[in-house]
Amino acid sequence: MFFSVSVFAENTRIVKYIEFEGLENTSKHEALQNITFKVGSKISQNDVKDSIKSLFKTGKFEDIKVVFSTQKIIFNVYERPIISSVFIFGNNIINSTLLDKYLTELNMKKGDILSAFTENIFIKTIKDFYYNIGRYKFNVKILKKFGTNNTVDLQIIIDEGLPIKVNKIKIFGAKKVSENKIISFFKLKSRSSWWNFFHKTTYSPQELENDLNRLNKFYLNQGYFYFNIDTKKVHYFKDKNFVDIEIYISEGEKYKISDIFINGELLEYRPLISNIININRNELYNKEKINSILNKIKRFLSEHGYIDSEIIVIPEINHEKKKIILNFNINIKKKFFVKRIFFQGNELTKDKVLRRLIKQIEGKYFNLKLIESGKELLENTKYFNNVEIIQKKISPDSNKVNITYKVKEQPTGSINFGLGYGIDSGLSFNTAFSQDNIFGSGNSLNFSVVKNKNQKYTDISINYPYFFFDKTDLNTRFFYNDFKYNLNTISNLTKNTYGFESNLGFAIDDVNKVNFGLGYSHNGVVHTEKKIEDSFLNKKLLLNKHLFKNSLVNDFTLNYSWIYNTFKYIYFPISGNQTYITGKNTIPGSDNSFYKIILDSEQYIPLDKEKNFIFLSHVHMGIGDSLNKDKLPFYENFYANSVNNIRGFRSNTIGPKTIYDNTDLENCIGYKNNNICESIDSIGGNATFSTNLELITPIPFLDEVYSKFFRSSIFFDVGNIWDTKLNNINRMNLSNYLKNNILDDLYSSFGLSLQWFSPIGPLVFSYAIPVQKNKHHQLEAFQFNIGKNW
Repeated sequence: MFFSVSVFAENTRIVKYIEFEGLENTSKHEALQNITFKVGSKISQNDVKDSIKSLFKTGKFEDIKVVFSTQKIIFNVYERPIISSVFIFGNNIINSTLLDKYLTELNMKKGDILSAFTENIFIKTIKDFYYNIGRYKFNVKILKKFGTNNTVDLQIIIDEGLPIKVNKIKIFGAKKVSENKIISFFKLKSRSSWWNFFHKTTYSPQELENDLNRLNKFYLNQGYFYFNIDTKKVHYFKDKNFVDIEIYISEGEKYKISDIFINGELLEYRPLISNIININRNELYNKEKINSILNKIKRFLSEHGYIDSEIIVIPEINHEKKKIILNFNINIKKKFFVKRIFFQGNELTKDKVLRRLIKQIEGKYFNLKLIESGKELLENTKYFNNVEIIQKKISPDSNKVNITYKVKEQPTGSINFGLGYGIDSGLSFNTAFSQDNIFGSGNSLNFSVVKNKNQKYTDISINYPYFFFDKTDLNTRFFYNDFKYNLNTISNLTKNTYGFESNLGFAIDDVNKVNFGLGYSHNGVVHTEKKIEDSFLNKKLLLNKHLFKNSLVNDFTLNYSWIYNTFKYIYFPISGNQTYITGKNTIPGSDNSFYKIILDSEQYIPLDKEKNFIFLSHVHMGIGDSLNKDKLPFYENFYANSVNNIRGFRSNTIGPKTIYDNTDLENCIGYKNNNICESIDSIGGNATFSTNLELITPIPFLDEVYSKFFRSSIFFDVGNIWDTKLNNINRMNLSNYLKNNILDDLYSSFGLSLQWFSPIGPLVFSYAIPVQKNKHHQLEAFQFNIGKNW
């Protein structure tokens, strides 16, 4: 581009006119902004060259020539075309969305300037992809159709070619390990086993390299210090659409560790580092174990301020005895301190909210464990969808660093409205407001309202995570509920409840927390009926005429709980345990006298190294009873809900039922048996037990990127709800009740579940088949839940 400039007879000239020829999509004003002189300037040959360079830097011109007369300079330019449209054809393996994203990165979308350079990059990248996945006879072409005003339509035509199969794999040089054993490490297979259709029979150069790395790792971890892959040969038979693979290896001999020396000035850390190096004398050389030890030492030193430590392992080989002496040469260098801690990206959340979660203290020595703990605690707030740690030294010679937590905030509030209709409840309206980070303060507010024919409900709760000091939180809740129970067409019961609960939480450590608090509830119960008599069905009498008597009671409760949480990740945990025990009992001054205790525990156990397969065990149990001769108030009963329901059965139908006599048999909306009617919905009980056993599995063919948001599982559920004080009901024989022991009165099911962490919260879909059920049940094979974490 520099040789198109005319040669001048004079060194300098004064320009009176500047012209551009060939401009179509670029204005003259814009072009003038990119040259180094203007009208009236005295210019030289170098000024012209610099102007040409400046115009080329805009990327808009393919060629530029300059014509110079006495006082006039003319730039003859040839503009690059503007892309007016892009169409892609023939791609099945590569998703069109990914191609569009890549074209955007290369500036090859509508409105961009077309460049031959970016064309070649795109074609080469796509061809490399198809080569790496083992395709042949593939091709990529870009057809151009030029239009008016120097525009161009691009048609990208992709021929994905054909897959190449692996015909056979041969290993040469293997003496100590069998060929079948070696090939078992390969994911590439010459044939796919019927029990493992995930084995790849399609040849891929990248997969072959991964297989060779696995082979190399195996030998180096078994003592073969001098193992080497000499060469690999891939023979293509394109006419037959397959390849033969030949691998030539040198195994060498097995070597053992004869001694270990730790060299360097390690101060008081030498004994601790010696414990980390857990290699026994006469143990086989293991490259992976040594690397793991190096990483542990490096981390240990980073937790004590030595972030620039240098560790080199130098082996001394005795070829005759096949022994190796390992020298761990460690230079801990200088100790670093944290000068300042900054936060970046928190536009709403106040710095003090983040700072109170950070364990690392400014002015103290650098501790990697404390810094990473701060990251985990920030993630657990649910205020951020990403937290990144940036570490920067003050200067090359300084022993001080600044730490920046770069966060990306996510929505922490929601407003929901809902309308519904039920045969019994009529038109139903509900709304809810939730904000977990009010004005960036870290406090949370939740408010909900439900209104239908049978219920008027409102609830408001406020949480202060740091009420007194760093490890104390306050949670206060106010509620009102007016609910009508339709016992049958001639009898109903209305319960009016309002009150509040307030609890103080004390964090014992990072995984244990206890809560204590007080609660008050006012319960007004009004029972209206024309006639109702006692009866029982299948030796289970479930209704007493004194059970729903009119009452007006005030209860004061003492609330307490203990929570233990070691979950790895809040949503979709991959390991850890979460257990809580919560309870309440009335205190003097209450009209009732009762207690309730609930235990809930979830345990996630990874079954493989990659944590793709996880076993989940969930147990939920509760017991409640009166502290005198009365029954537990019916409104304190346990009911089947999203926490303790057995999937496959409709919610709130498991457990004791209401029984009516023949006075209203014709209008029975439940189950008819002889001259009695049993309700569909349960009236609850004072004891509950349920367990969910699940095998969490990866979703086949789902990209790993989406595995953080989707999860599938195979489950087995079992449990029930009981009334343990049936023997106190009129005409009930305790021996008859005991004949139906708990083990014979269980509901159970198995099925499949799909969980999706969606933008509106966790969604759970399940399909279950009942295994064990009682005579009267309500099945619901497909179920859908919002807001439940598994």
